Amino acid sequence: MLLHNFFSKNKAWYVTLGLLLSLSVSYSDDILVPVTVTNRTSHYLHLTLNDKSFTYVSPGTTVQTEVETSGVTIRAVYAPGQGRSGAFHETHSTTRTEYRSPGSSYSCSSNDNSTSCKESTSPSTTTTIPTSVHVDIFPENLR
Repeated sequence: MLLHNFFSKNKAWYVTLGLLLSLSVSYSDDILVPVTVTNRTSHYLHLTLNDKSFTYVSPGTTVQTEVETSGVTIRAVYAPGQGRSGAFHETHSTTRTEYRSPGSSYSCSSNDNSTSCKESTSPSTTTTIPTSVHVDIFPENLR
């Protein structure tokens, strides 16, 4: 009863609670997609995957992270002090679209006197599916 009296007199608590619940729901709906980048050069690289930076990635090392489904931009440069210059820049989609064409099906029913069939069609559909991204960076990619 005491709790009920508190909330009935303080309407702002309902608004605050509603905002917190809506924020937590929208945050939990984010879909993350795995991204891996492998340094196939014989030099150290600095990598940037969207807003995440990885410095001095050694030769042969694979960096793994997750990004939101909007896409990923990958940038790589030789780390300083190695006497090398060059840059790599690519943008990859982290979703693929799957199309399904319309289809037809028949359903038939019968009674004592007749049989009737009905055709039904399903509409075409488009589905967006998250997909992982893997990129190997070779020396010839760094220009």
